[in-house]
Amino acid sequence: MTPTPTLKLDRMIAAILLSAMVLMGVAPMADATTPLPATPSSEPPSEQGTVATAEPTVSAATNNAGRGDASPSDPVERTPAPTASTDPSTPASEAPPTEAPDPTPAAAIQTGSAAAGPFTPFGAIGQKWIQLGGADGPLGEPTSNEQCDAAALCVETFVGGNIYYTPTTGAHAVLFESGKTGQQWKLSGGLTAFGYPVSGEACDTLGCFQRFSRGADITWTAESGFGSTHGAIGNAVHRIYGGYGVIGYPTSDELCNLPTQGCVQEFGRLRILWSAASGAYGVWEPGAIGGLYAGNGSEAGRLGYPLSKEICGLTRDGCYQVYQGGVIVWSAASGAHITLGAIRGAWLTRGLERGDLGYPVSEEACDLPGPGCWQEYQGGSIYWSATTGAHATNGAIKSRFDGLGGVSGGLGYPLAGEVCNQPNGGCYQWFKGGLIFWSPSSGAQPVSGGIKSKYEAMGWHRSYLGYPTAPETCAGSSCVQAFQGGYLTWISGITRDYRHTECTTLNDGRIKYPSGNANRVTLTFAGDYGQSYATVAYCQRVAGTYVTDWRTDGRVGAAGFKPPGVPSGPTRYNYSPTGSYTVTEAFGLGNPGTALPYRTLNPNSRWGGNPWTATYNKYFESTSWVGYDENMWYFATGASHDYRQGAVINYNRPPDSEIVQDAGFAIFLHEHKAPTAGCIALDDWAVEDFLRKSTPGDRIIMGVARDIFL
Repeated sequence: MTPTPTLKLDRMIAAILLSAMVLMGVAPMADATTPLPATPSSEPPSEQGTVATAEPTVSAATNNAGRGDASPSDPVERTPAPTASTDPSTPASEAPPTEAPDPTPAAAIQTGSAAAGPFTPFGAIGQKWIQLGGADGPLGEPTSNEQCDAAALCVETFVGGNIYYTPTTGAHAVLFESGKTGQQWKLSGGLTAFGYPVSGEACDTLGCFQRFSRGADITWTAESGFGSTHGAIGNAVHRIYGGYGVIGYPTSDELCNLPTQGCVQEFGRLRILWSAASGAYGVWEPGAIGGLYAGNGSEAGRLGYPLSKEICGLTRDGCYQVYQGGVIVWSAASGAHITLGAIRGAWLTRGLERGDLGYPVSEEACDLPGPGCWQEYQGGSIYWSATTGAHATNGAIKSRFDGLGGVSGGLGYPLAGEVCNQPNGGCYQWFKGGLIFWSPSSGAQPVSGGIKSKYEAMGWHRSYLGYPTAPETCAGSSCVQAFQGGYLTWISGITRDYRHTECTTLNDGRIKYPSGNANRVTLTFAGDYGQSYATVAYCQRVAGTYVTDWRTDGRVGAAGFKPPGVPSGPTRYNYSPTGSYTVTEAFGLGNPGTALPYRTLNPNSRWGGNPWTATYNKYFESTSWVGYDENMWYFATGASHDYRQGAVINYNRPPDSEIVQDAGFAIFLHEHKAPTAGCIALDDWAVEDFLRKSTPGDRIIMGVARDIFL
């Protein structure tokens, strides 16, 4: 019969007294019983089968895992080691206590009906019963005495359920009537299928769950009804993701038909995957990372199974997740992209997303010649080929590399990363076909081929040449490259270095007179007016750039230069003209090997100096020597040998201009370095070298330095 209220009260008082006796060390008269815990029960005081707090307590930091706007949970990206389990039915690191068989035959334990006689719960089970409201709680009256087995598993049955106790797990109830999970436990095999409870039933606004000793949870939601999780996947729910309150309750059964005998279970947006090699981790779908994972075939694709949960809190609020075949990285600015293999290794050496490359902004593509692969990042690119490995290019060096055709250009694949901390703040990077140097003042410039070999032999950027300031330019069999301190040329396999001189002004526009694109330009300049001493720079044009073949001193008119635009006048005044003039013919006692039209002098060779005559400022022959005419034979064969070798400077004569009478004549470049009547006089070796290298159209620019240079 049903006990009277008075009897209920008496039993509760007796239970309290018995519990107190245990605390005082007075043993009650009973069989083997559960000891009273030395500390209050860890079971939530609200556990009543309907409104208990979900357990275990979870961290809010993981509450948004898997969302594109996830809150940080790990400030530094690390690749966690997989927690492998050899059996998805057994938790990877939370082994349940050894299950003891039900100590009371099913026929001897009555549940769901009134007891045949009075029974009094005490010890840990009694305290749990009182905590749950005693006879007025969801368990109601006891229907048996507590019974224990040799393995220390104890149980007492009640009208509304059972309470189980072990020394390692404490006392927990299974609620058959008022609870959400107890009835399913009972109907699905109870102890045999799930083991004894290791937690109370815990409920939240989404549903309820209870954990059992065989590593399984029984769950319930209004939408999905009853479900269960077990083994490594169930363990991951609590240890990795913080419980059902964070990820939601299962929306599917666990299925184990995946590649490599893997398993999967869905929890709303989270799919938790398990394999023996990877352990159990979830992927949020949809979501930027989960969406890309699904788009690449999920666990059946190249990424395989996840090896970590999705971790956020990276630089600029990024997230990542590690998989067997690579890593997916996401940020709001870059989106989600896969990094893997050697390219990911190169990214790692550059500091991952914290380094100068930032986040990936494209997928790896393997469509390059070689064959090769590449991936674009916020701050540069990483290139890979089997022969070169994976290396990054970034900044100004990358821009120049791209402009030269990238790996399809002459430089090919990078051989190493960028090396900085060079003199004057410079950097360089090696490529298969050469190098790119960069400095703040010179920019990024490539060096390759024969010029690279010469540059290397001279000590690279640590020599007087410094950093390159422009790429190599070539024309035919000639190449030239400009550097901070000069030039390097390659002509038919021969390389040569040149320092900067006045010839450089022909390249950078710091000269007032045109070069006319002449193959060679001779710059002849005095320091000031009235000076006969002059500096002479013989400039050679190589692939469009003027370099200094040689530089020496010379002499001009004894009276110095006339100002620009002012005629030099008759030679008896000893002035040299200022301006830019062509050289189209040469003369002397024997051709030294010049390409200029050459006139071999004879005793009748004359140069007209008498104005208003037909021969003024022209070559002619005569047996006489009249007035201001010049006897070229005399000046060629005399002791001073001025005209033994010489070239005509086309001042006041075609092709540069029409002849103006009495404006000046016989302006030559000749031997015998001494003050002249208006000509340019050099050492014999310089005149002969000038003639051997000259071609029609070469030019001489002459005057006071400030009149010809800017």
